[in-house]
Amino acid sequence: MPTPAPPYRDPARSVDERVADLVSRMTLEEKVGQLLMLDARGEDLSFINARQPGSLLHILGAKIDRAMDLAAKNRLGIPLLIGEDGIHGHSFWKDANIFPTQLAMAASWNPGLLEKMGRVTAEEMAPTGIHETFSPVLCLARDLRWGRTGETFGEDPYLIGELGAALIRGYQGKGLEDPNAVLATAKHYAGYSETQGGRDASEADISRRKLRSYFLPPFERAARAGAMMFMTGYQSMDGVPSTANRWLLTDVLKKEWGFEGVLVTDWDNVGRLVHEQKVAATYADAAIMALRAGNDIMMTTPKFYEGAIEAVRGGRLEESEIDEPVKRLLALKFRMGLFENPRRPDLGRAAVEVARPDHRAAVLDAARQSLVLLQNSGLLPLDPAKVKSVAVVGPNADDDLQQLGDWSLGSPQHPPEAGKHPREKTVTVLDGFRTLAPGGTTVRYEKGCSIVNDDLSGIPAAVAAAQGSDVVVAVVGDHLNFIGEEKSTATLELQGGQVALLDALEKTGKPMVVVLVNSKPLVLPGSIRRAAAILEGFTPGM
Repeated sequence: MPTPAPPYRDPARSVDERVADLVSRMTLEEKVGQLLMLDARGEDLSFINARQPGSLLHILGAKIDRAMDLAAKNRLGIPLLIGEDGIHGHSFWKDANIFPTQLAMAASWNPGLLEKMGRVTAEEMAPTGIHETFSPVLCLARDLRWGRTGETFGEDPYLIGELGAALIRGYQGKGLEDPNAVLATAKHYAGYSETQGGRDASEADISRRKLRSYFLPPFERAARAGAMMFMTGYQSMDGVPSTANRWLLTDVLKKEWGFEGVLVTDWDNVGRLVHEQKVAATYADAAIMALRAGNDIMMTTPKFYEGAIEAVRGGRLEESEIDEPVKRLLALKFRMGLFENPRRPDLGRAAVEVARPDHRAAVLDAARQSLVLLQNSGLLPLDPAKVKSVAVVGPNADDDLQQLGDWSLGSPQHPPEAGKHPREKTVTVLDGFRTLAPGGTTVRYEKGCSIVNDDLSGIPAAVAAAQGSDVVVAVVGDHLNFIGEEKSTATLELQGGQVALLDALEKTGKPMVVVLVNSKPLVLPGSIRRAAAILEGFTPGM
């Protein structure tokens, strides 16, 4: 007779029964491995059998099939959890639809729009084999020098909570068993954005009262909304790294709010306890600190494996202290049904999803609702009967990468060899004029200047185009070189030759519409104040 399947393989049993049976069969090494989330960008995936990680990130498409095959060959065949950065769309999947960033979406004041964004993103991520998106960002942006301001919903705790909850509903769909959904990850828990001087990932001077008044409410809203993943921040508060803060991670999140999901560290946060924040002398010390604080998954700290095993073998850590986070993660996998259906990639279905006209329409609707008209003397909308020629100028008038912004192919978060999103999927301001201008309208284009250097040689051509046109549309803003993780800036002024360009255009006397394509609010020169119209686009996506 064939050997009967073990109880943890029986879907008719309760989740608690299955978890208890599986944990009882696991070695210490298998338990520690489950708590690892490892970077899978390299071609060598042998670590899946050597360390048996519970989850992976930065792995896409057919490569996920290979990883899942390897995991299935491990002694207990525990399925993988696959996470990826779907920040404002399926960020790193070519052909995926990229939405405006969170700050732009916040300008819509429309929770329904955020829920739709989450649903479209999930429908495009799920068939590529992704189970979890590292979104939404629920940080408060109060120092605009901080490079990640554009990833936030702004500075109001209530608005952040409501828009975050809507995005979570969109991502998670009908619940954990929904194969067209992805797990939402509320981040960065908590106070990460309030670092001193706007410097990314440093010290945040926040009292517990300040946390409870401003920074915790959006996260509590996310927990109540059913977010199944939380992610810690990089920063320290009162000298205590978020990843080592038991009060924050266990007392508040898990006990006070009753969070039953899984808490993951940000990138190498456990390693940072040793080599950056220096609150732990060894990886064994860091493992003990991270586990006792309440972390469940350790992202991209491979040495946590040896450190945790050393701590248990040396009698400094009880194996039961590892059992608890393992049980939380396994319970999530059982509730998602991954043991019966690991949710492998279906690239044929993925191609259908990213090509859906309603997905494209949702991106257009989001872009329209995210725009803010800051100033208008009556010039807008442009009257075709009066405007027969338009000069479209500026460094962001026809730059698809700056329009898509952070967390998209071509941005610094992904290697250059990964390429970029197809150019034809992004409609720039120049593309729009060339497509929509009535027949007989002349559209002239000049870049005018650069954002990343002070070369002013293109300004005379831009001025000539303006002088020969009825209206000037100047598209300025910021650049990927100056925004994002570890890219905080000391100034909010327009960079490169942009101020000189705008000053020169203003002197032509031609009616000027200024369009801002920028990740975060910037300081504008006086020549913009006198513009006929100003349109804030933030980072509007495709």
